[in-house]
Amino acid sequence: MPGQQSEDAIPVLSRLDLLGNHTAAIESLLTHYSKTFDNSEPAFVARAPGRVNLIGEHIDYCGYSVLPMAIDRHILIAVGYPSNARSNQNERSSSTLRICHIDSSDRPAATVTVEADGVAVDKENLAWHQYVLCGFRGVQDYLLKGGGFPQLDINLMVTGDIPSSSGLSSSSALVVCSALVAMRAYTGSLSLLDRRGMASLCATAERYIGTEGGGMDQAISLCARPGQAMWINFKSGLETRPVNLPPGYSWVVAHCGQVLNKAATDQFNQRVAECRLAARLLSKNTDSANMRLVDAQDALGVTQPGAAADLAAQRLRAEPPYSLAEVAAELSVESSALSAICLTLPNGWPDSSSTSELCTYSTRPKRVLDFRDACGRAGSGDNDENLAARLGELMNASHQSCSELYNCSCPELDRLCQICRDVGGALGSRLTGAGWGGCCVSLVPDSGG
Repeated sequence: MPGQQSEDAIPVLSRLDLLGNHTAAIESLLTHYSKTFDNSEPAFVARAPGRVNLIGEHIDYCGYSVLPMAIDRHILIAVGYPSNARSNQNERSSSTLRICHIDSSDRPAATVTVEADGVAVDKENLAWHQYVLCGFRGVQDYLLKGGGFPQLDINLMVTGDIPSSSGLSSSSALVVCSALVAMRAYTGSLSLLDRRGMASLCATAERYIGTEGGGMDQAISLCARPGQAMWINFKSGLETRPVNLPPGYSWVVAHCGQVLNKAATDQFNQRVAECRLAARLLSKNTDSANMRLVDAQDALGVTQPGAAADLAAQRLRAEPPYSLAEVAAELSVESSALSAICLTLPNGWPDSSSTSELCTYSTRPKRVLDFRDACGRAGSGDNDENLAARLGELMNASHQSCSELYNCSCPELDRLCQICRDVGGALGSRLTGAGWGGCCVSLVPDSGG
């Protein structure tokens, strides 16, 4: 029961507890499941929320901290088994996943064979159900380390209300929800991993689809707390700390009308690759696998986040962009080795790799810490209006950095943020998520507050 679970345990709720504010969505899900799968009832339902990141974009994959919170939009999956699902499960060499979505017109059903070594994820085929397979494959990999998983036929009915390609983590929520489903279905429990352990598993699993994210989306989906944001640090493992937000203000999410599927383009992964190159240029180290900027900073003895900007300015050329040949020469490796060191891009490397934005890169990790610390003073006797104004300033500076230095915004997002400030009364407004489209988040005083 919920009262007997530790805070770090993944919660398992009764049906009444799960329904909560999601009654209509769950009832619709159960109806569709029954109609699709021979009038049967599911064994259980899993849920994973989306998120909005308040500050700290494109820095989790560099090992720095971020500050997101969960939103009241979610992915739901109803799970059941055919009548013969468990027959001879220990003797079978394969099993079947039937994956359906309530919105079958846009998300057609798929029937997938699961082999003994795990389900295959096809990153060349970005159909929606591939994210379900990522979650299953992550759990299968984990269970294979301890002896394997049962060959169990499973029926899934999926629904959700997180807008896709909008920077609110719909894809990661689907991976997380699917991993919860797989763990519960294969082991009958969610006790083998705590929230952080499952978040790390899901972050690794989503890379099967081809995106090299840093783990923020999976961590907040699993580690969120009601009514609070979460400071999430990736420097050494996964560290989480709840953050109270100032009373009297709301966080408003708005969509700019432009969308980007980060798994379908190179833009996101190119930023990851450039940051990995920059870490090696700073440290002159090509031996350490998956070196991140935070690792390079530590290796050079730079402990304060803000001080790394000076280090980058000293060691990296701002303009013109480095050519790949120049990067290879700096690292004393062949150009052909760069992809193996950092990342292979599906559409090939660009002719040059820019590090100009990285000379001011470390101002973004510092803003996250300043934002967290300002939130920590809310309600402590400090003037909450001044604190909220400070949060707004940090958000605006964050968006300017993302737009002008890291080049991950778009004209539609820039205009929307400006409208939110000038017309909507927002103290601060910034893009949230990977960028190049999707949503912004704004800090707005409550009416009459």
